[in-house]
Amino acid sequence: MSRSATKSPGDELVIALAGQPNCGKSTLFNAVAGFKVNTGNFSGTTVAYTETRVFFEGRTVKLIDLPGTYSISAHDLAEKVARDYLLSGSVDVIINVLDSSTLARSLELTIQLMEMDVPMVIALNMFDEAQKKGIAIDAAKLASLTGVEACPLVAVQGSGVHELFRAAFKVSREAYRYRKPVYDKDVEECIARIASRYPQSLGELARVNERFVIIRLLEMDPEFEALAQEADPAFLQFVRENRRFLAEVHAWPETGVFASHRHAMVMDLFEDVAVVKSRAKLSFGEAVDSFIINPAGGLIAFAALIFLMFSTSFWLGDLLSGLLEGPLDLVGRQLPGLLSGNVLILAAGLWDGVTAGLGIVLPFLVPLLTLMSLLEDTGLLPRIAFMMDGLLHRFGLHGKSVVPLILGYGCNVPAIMAARNLEYERDRIITLLVVPFISCSARTVIIMALAGKYLGAGYATLIYLGNIAVALAMSFLLSRFNVETSPGIIMDVPPLRRPYAGIVLRKVWAMTYEFLAFAWPVIAISSIVLAVMAHAGVDAYVNAALSPVTAFVLDLPENLGITLFLGIFRKELTLIMLESALGTANVASVLSPVQLLVLVVFTVLYIPCIATISTLWKEGGWKVAAASVALNTTVALVVAGTIAHVL
Repeated sequence: MSRSATKSPGDELVIALAGQPNCGKSTLFNAVAGFKVNTGNFSGTTVAYTETRVFFEGRTVKLIDLPGTYSISAHDLAEKVARDYLLSGSVDVIINVLDSSTLARSLELTIQLMEMDVPMVIALNMFDEAQKKGIAIDAAKLASLTGVEACPLVAVQGSGVHELFRAAFKVSREAYRYRKPVYDKDVEECIARIASRYPQSLGELARVNERFVIIRLLEMDPEFEALAQEADPAFLQFVRENRRFLAEVHAWPETGVFASHRHAMVMDLFEDVAVVKSRAKLSFGEAVDSFIINPAGGLIAFAALIFLMFSTSFWLGDLLSGLLEGPLDLVGRQLPGLLSGNVLILAAGLWDGVTAGLGIVLPFLVPLLTLMSLLEDTGLLPRIAFMMDGLLHRFGLHGKSVVPLILGYGCNVPAIMAARNLEYERDRIITLLVVPFISCSARTVIIMALAGKYLGAGYATLIYLGNIAVALAMSFLLSRFNVETSPGIIMDVPPLRRPYAGIVLRKVWAMTYEFLAFAWPVIAISSIVLAVMAHAGVDAYVNAALSPVTAFVLDLPENLGITLFLGIFRKELTLIMLESALGTANVASVLSPVQLLVLVVFTVLYIPCIATISTLWKEGGWKVAAASVALNTTVALVVAGTIAHVL
């Protein structure tokens, strides 16, 4: 009897999504969850997971999006937690998500998951992309040969999702008929010999099926070897003897026997279920790839995309901000006639916060988020990551650091969390310290709203590129403390495809909602606090305390100290409080072009926001958080101060 078959129809069904990176797991998850998700860490680890609960055809489903993994060999922490969760007994059904356009490679993980003896269905995702490549897949034959139901799926369109979950429900209701992958005669005889001496105590310790444990032992899995050593050292020695025997018979290294067999097994399976048709010419996506994924074309494409993103976001943001400016000012001018005294002070402060979010931040933020989502959904973002790998290595960063750095352009917090997947402590610490230098969406809004508006798009682009140069320079300097060379990156690059408006809009709304729910209230409260402080004269004390920095080092008006202080809570506050601090909406009438440039550069580089600092503390400890604050502030003072006194 399988674990799932013991549950009644009214019980919550736990379904785990497992697959290789970039197979479309998260796309499927979001299509089902509607971006209403919970995130957290697996117990005792820093590896994140995402979960949601949905109601499907009369039953509650707990859906878990596991970390992407190429195997269950647990080469890194993400792979280990994915494997351990699948073997924990908590999962009723595994949905193994495959990239159909790279079916042969994707099936390697499928074979390993089959060995777990956990109820499973196969999701043949990106089925349309496989067809475009001339790959015709017989899903029914794949199901027949593996004993696992296989469902064609185009998650980005929502096509096949219902059929997939119906198949998962069906598997959960039936006693799972485990069909083990069969290896050659020597391997199977070896497994049988070991099984005949399998100690009962090991079964009690491992709590997973016997055959799976034996295969893991033959693959030199250190976790299972430790369990075998605890249960019966003589049995472990017997396993090692058989492992050496298999290596000698096949003339392969001990670590490569099963990997080689699985590869051969997968290739045979692929030839049985798929037909690859020859094509006369490259597709449009392949032609674009041939240009992007090379040093020269990639750099050109990267620069063009950055410029396009900036110029478009600035143009749209400036247009929307201009349209809202008049009506918002009109409402604000009515407040003194309607209110008075302390009520007016509070109301005016609140209105400044509301109008700042509506008239300054959102007009620039929404276009930027939209363009970022388009880059991700078209597949251009991972291509940028792949192209930048070689460059980052020259500056001391690990190739996998590309992903956190790119995420940092949206928000530094998830970028810092993404650094968990870096295998080496040296690379992780360097990445944690470099990410806060990346210009997140909040700082990008400042660049566009100040530099772009008052200095021009050219200056905004130069500041942005200068920010990248500073981040790379810090990476290079930090890597000099440990000159160990990091290994290169291996990553899957999804196919180029057209974005879907519904998915892009849901992503943009999810990120915009974060601003509306969390950032905007902070801005509104800070505006009220600033208004009260200004009325009570407290802001003058803050400005006086910070004057050595603002007036002497940065050559800025002393009354900007309060805006820089509030920017520590939310970077947008520096921009939003600027009008109140200067007493005018026309910032250029008070600040010179050089002062504007200094203000933007300092704001982009100085102390990370509170959310970033707290995440750094959680991921790297208080020393890393303190080092980040000191490093960012020092660099900001040096760079911005130099600009102030040289130009």
